Amino acid sequence: DTVGYSVRLDRKASRRTRLMFCTTGVLLRRMQSDPTLTGTSHVVVDEVHERSVDCDLLLLLLREALARNKALKVVLMSATLDAAAFAEYFAPALSSSPPVVTIPGFTHPVRDLFLEDVFELTGYRVGAKSRYAKRDAKGGGGTAAGV
Repeated sequence: DTVGYSVRLDRKASRRTRLMFCTTGVLLRRMQSDPTLTGTSHVVVDEVHERSVDCDLLLLLLREALARNKALKVVLMSATLDAAAFAEYFAPALSSSPPVVTIPGFTHPVRDLFLEDVFELTGYRVGAKSRYAKRDAKGGGGTAAGV
């Protein structure tokens, strides 16, 4: 009950809900009737680098809310964020420059494997009685696995 969510046509929350996950659209709709987000202590926007009209509008409204509601805290998160640009954007709404927290990270190597590659790596063979092998023998196309 302490964690809830709200999406366009579905909501799960109670009076005991303290952490609410919602879509950008749901938060924008709330800010139409409550532009300072009364009763909200923190807003976390993840993947803020994925720009969209809705996200840009949300950032504008959050900047205005920060100027009017000094208790409100906004956390912007992104793996590829230009933190200086966002700090500069929000600075006029705050009495000081917003703090920037950088957490070092690293990327994991990604390798594309296709079904044929997996067959080769694992030594898997389609049995002669398999419906896929039979289909390929009839000219069904695809790979040895019929995919």
